[in-house]
Amino acid sequence: MSLLTDDLAALRRALDAADSATAVLQARCEALRLPGGPRVQARVEAAGVDPPEDPEVRRRLRLAPGEVLACRRVRLVWGEFVLSRAVNWYRPARLTSDMRRRLAETDEPFGVVARPLDYRRVRLETRLVEAAGRGPVLQCRAVLETPDGEPLALVEETYPGE
Repeated sequence: MSLLTDDLAALRRALDAADSATAVLQARCEALRLPGGPRVQARVEAAGVDPPEDPEVRRRLRLAPGEVLACRRVRLVWGEFVLSRAVNWYRPARLTSDMRRRLAETDEPFGVVARPLDYRRVRLETRLVEAAGRGPVLQCRAVLETPDGEPLALVEETYPGE
Protein backbone atom coordinates (compact mmCIF):
# COMPACT_ATOMS: atom_id res chain seq x y z
CA MET A 1 0.00 0.00 0.00
CA SER A 2 2.13 2.81 1.26
CA LEU A 3 4.69 3.80 3.78
CA LEU A 4 2.02 3.48 6.44
CA THR A 5 1.89 -0.31 6.40
CA ASP A 6 5.24 -1.19 4.82
CA ASP A 7 6.53 -2.13 8.29
CA LEU A 8 3.76 -4.41 9.55
CA ALA A 9 5.81 -5.43 12.60
CA ALA A 10 6.01 -1.80 13.76
CA LEU A 11 2.32 -1.30 13.04
CA ARG A 12 1.54 -4.42 15.06
CA ARG A 13 3.49 -3.11 18.06
CA ALA A 14 1.70 0.25 17.85
CA LEU A 15 -1.73 -1.38 17.64
CA ASP A 16 -0.96 -3.77 20.49
CA ALA A 17 0.04 -0.83 22.69
CA ALA A 18 -3.03 1.34 22.02
CA ASP A 19 -6.72 1.30 22.82
CA SER A 20 -7.72 2.90 19.51
CA ALA A 21 -6.64 1.63 16.10
CA THR A 22 -8.01 4.84 14.58
CA ALA A 23 -5.75 6.94 16.82
CA VAL A 24 -2.71 4.85 15.77
CA LEU A 25 -3.56 5.30 12.09
CA GLN A 26 -4.23 9.01 12.53
CA ALA A 27 -0.86 9.55 14.24
CA ARG A 28 1.03 7.54 11.59
CA CYS A 29 -0.60 9.43 8.71
CA GLU A 30 0.18 12.76 10.34
CA ALA A 31 3.79 11.75 11.09
CA LEU A 32 4.32 10.69 7.47
CA ARG A 33 2.58 13.86 6.23
CA LEU A 34 0.52 11.82 3.81
CA PRO A 35 -1.65 13.85 1.45
CA GLY A 36 -5.41 13.52 1.82
CA GLY A 37 -5.96 14.36 5.50
CA PRO A 38 -6.81 15.89 7.90
CA ARG A 39 -8.41 12.80 9.46
CA VAL A 40 -9.01 9.09 9.11
CA GLN A 41 -12.46 8.39 7.69
CA ALA A 42 -14.62 5.28 7.66
CA ARG A 43 -16.10 4.41 4.29
CA VAL A 44 -18.97 2.04 4.94
CA GLU A 45 -19.00 -1.02 2.70
CA ALA A 46 -22.11 -2.85 1.53
CA ALA A 47 -24.57 -0.97 3.69
CA GLY A 48 -27.23 -3.29 5.01
CA VAL A 49 -25.29 -6.45 4.13
CA ASP A 50 -23.78 -7.88 7.31
CA PRO A 51 -21.38 -10.80 7.33
CA PRO A 52 -22.94 -13.95 8.76
CA GLU A 53 -23.23 -13.69 12.52
CA ASP A 54 -20.85 -15.93 14.41
CA PRO A 55 -22.20 -17.30 17.74
CA GLU A 56 -18.71 -16.56 19.12
CA VAL A 57 -19.38 -12.83 18.58
CA ARG A 58 -22.53 -12.95 20.74
CA ARG A 59 -20.65 -14.91 23.41
CA ARG A 60 -17.65 -12.54 23.45
CA LEU A 61 -19.94 -9.52 23.69
CA ARG A 62 -22.07 -11.21 26.39
CA LEU A 63 -25.31 -10.28 24.68
CA ALA A 64 -28.52 -10.98 26.53
CA PRO A 65 -31.12 -13.13 24.74
CA GLY A 66 -32.88 -10.90 22.23
CA GLU A 67 -30.34 -8.07 22.58
CA VAL A 68 -29.73 -6.33 19.26
CA LEU A 69 -26.31 -6.72 17.67
CA ALA A 70 -25.25 -4.25 14.98
CA CYS A 71 -22.50 -4.55 12.39
CA ARG A 72 -20.53 -1.93 10.50
CA ARG A 73 -18.09 -2.95 7.75
CA VAL A 74 -15.73 -0.18 6.72
CA ARG A 75 -12.54 0.73 4.96
CA LEU A 76 -10.55 3.18 7.09
CA VAL A 77 -9.03 5.67 4.69
CA TRP A 78 -6.80 8.72 4.62
CA GLY A 79 -7.70 10.49 1.41
CA GLU A 80 -7.31 7.80 -1.24
CA PHE A 81 -5.08 5.56 0.91
CA VAL A 82 -6.96 2.50 2.20
CA LEU A 83 -5.41 1.88 5.61
CA SER A 84 -7.48 -1.06 6.81
CA ARG A 85 -10.68 -2.99 6.39
CA ALA A 86 -12.69 -3.67 9.50
CA VAL A 87 -15.80 -5.51 10.60
CA ASN A 88 -17.16 -4.04 13.80
CA TRP A 89 -19.88 -5.91 15.70
CA TYR A 90 -21.26 -3.68 18.44
CA ARG A 91 -23.98 -3.33 21.05
CA PRO A 92 -26.05 -0.30 20.05
CA ALA A 93 -27.84 -0.26 23.42
CA ARG A 94 -24.50 0.69 25.05
CA LEU A 95 -24.18 3.79 22.83
CA THR A 96 -25.95 7.12 23.15
CA SER A 97 -28.57 8.01 20.55
CA ASP A 98 -26.16 10.61 19.13
CA MET A 99 -23.43 7.96 18.77
CA ARG A 100 -25.83 5.62 16.97
CA ARG A 101 -26.88 8.45 14.64
CA ARG A 102 -23.25 9.37 13.87
CA LEU A 103 -22.40 5.75 13.05
CA ALA A 104 -25.40 5.57 10.72
CA GLU A 105 -25.01 8.96 9.05
CA THR A 106 -21.35 9.97 9.04
CA ASP A 107 -17.91 8.78 7.94
CA GLU A 108 -16.57 8.88 11.50
CA PRO A 109 -14.75 5.72 12.63
CA PHE A 110 -16.34 3.73 15.46
CA GLY A 111 -13.33 4.44 17.70
CA VAL A 112 -13.80 8.19 17.34
CA VAL A 113 -17.55 8.06 17.92
CA ALA A 114 -17.30 5.76 20.97
CA ARG A 115 -14.19 7.40 22.52
CA PRO A 116 -16.24 9.30 25.16
CA LEU A 117 -17.13 5.90 26.65
CA ASP A 118 -13.45 5.52 27.61
CA TYR A 119 -13.21 1.99 26.23
CA ARG A 120 -10.07 -0.11 26.33
CA ARG A 121 -8.94 -2.54 23.67
CA VAL A 122 -8.56 -6.16 24.79
CA ARG A 123 -6.55 -8.03 22.19
CA LEU A 124 -7.79 -11.48 21.25
CA GLU A 125 -5.48 -12.17 18.34
CA THR A 126 -2.91 -10.35 16.24
CA ARG A 127 -1.14 -12.21 13.48
CA LEU A 128 0.77 -11.75 10.25
CA VAL A 129 -0.54 -13.93 7.43
CA GLU A 130 0.14 -14.34 3.73
CA ALA A 131 -2.81 -13.20 1.64
CA ALA A 132 -3.14 -14.65 -1.83
CA GLY A 133 -1.92 -12.14 -4.39
CA ARG A 134 -1.26 -9.49 -1.76
CA GLY A 135 1.68 -10.62 0.30
CA PRO A 136 1.70 -10.27 4.07
CA VAL A 137 -1.20 -8.67 5.92
CA LEU A 138 -1.77 -8.00 9.59
CA GLN A 139 -5.01 -9.33 11.06
CA CYS A 140 -6.24 -8.13 14.43
CA ARG A 141 -9.19 -9.17 16.53
CA ALA A 142 -10.11 -7.36 19.73
CA VAL A 143 -12.94 -6.60 22.11
CA LEU A 144 -13.56 -3.03 23.19
CA GLU A 145 -14.64 -2.86 26.84
CA THR A 146 -16.01 0.07 28.81
CA PRO A 147 -14.54 0.89 32.25
CA ASP A 148 -17.23 -1.22 33.95
CA GLY A 149 -15.81 -4.28 32.14
CA GLU A 150 -18.78 -4.61 29.80
CA PRO A 151 -17.99 -5.49 26.18
CA LEU A 152 -18.99 -2.77 23.74
CA ALA A 153 -17.73 -4.10 20.41
CA LEU A 154 -15.75 -6.82 18.72
CA VAL A 155 -13.52 -5.67 15.87
CA GLU A 156 -11.80 -7.67 13.15
CA GLU A 157 -9.24 -5.62 11.19
CA THR A 158 -6.94 -6.27 8.25
CA TYR A 159 -3.94 -4.07 7.39
CA PRO A 160 -3.29 -2.96 4.74
CA GLY A 161 -6.87 -2.75 3.66
CA GLU A 162 -6.44 -2.54 -0.08
